[in-house]
Amino acid sequence: MSKKKLIVVIFITLALMTVEVYANPSIKQMFTTQYDNQGTKLDICATCMRSTTPPASWNPYGTALRNDPDFDRNNVAKALENIEGLDSDGDGFSNIEEIHNLTFPGDPEDFIEVIKVTQTSTPVSTETTEQTETVTSTVTNTEDDKDTMNSMFNAMFTFAAIVVMFILVRKKNV
Repeated sequence: MSKKKLIVVIFITLALMTVEVYANPSIKQMFTTQYDNQGTKLDICATCMRSTTPPASWNPYGTALRNDPDFDRNNVAKALENIEGLDSDGDGFSNIEEIHNLTFPGDPEDFIEVIKVTQTSTPVSTETTEQTETVTSTVTNTEDDKDTMNSMFNAMFTFAAIVVMFILVRKKNV
């Protein structure tokens, strides 16, 4: 194989390996317009996508949207409304509750902060009872580094492909 052809093959391979798959821009725009969340953390492809690097995959919310009978890539408004009441990620909160609270409806690790208020009676004397409130906060809203991990995987995969190609070319020339 000539050096020119090898360079072209390497360039094409690198280009194909670094391509990321993004959500359909019109779907993302309709989502952010319908729920007025442009510029928030939900204004990204990960709202519907589990992974945007090849092989791309939908998260549970995106899958519910895509599988809705009214889903149309050119107008997702009705399908978005249809899945509002679902709890796509199974974390105990409906999709619309999560969207309004800016948590990802397709990620069970990202859910609404819950503040639990309980009332207890504490006897002060035999004739009087004092009401007290105990407030406990449950916060398990985790931010994960999915984009960083995808980028690292993509870089490692690209590097490995270059090494394999280099080895194959050297063997062929020997």
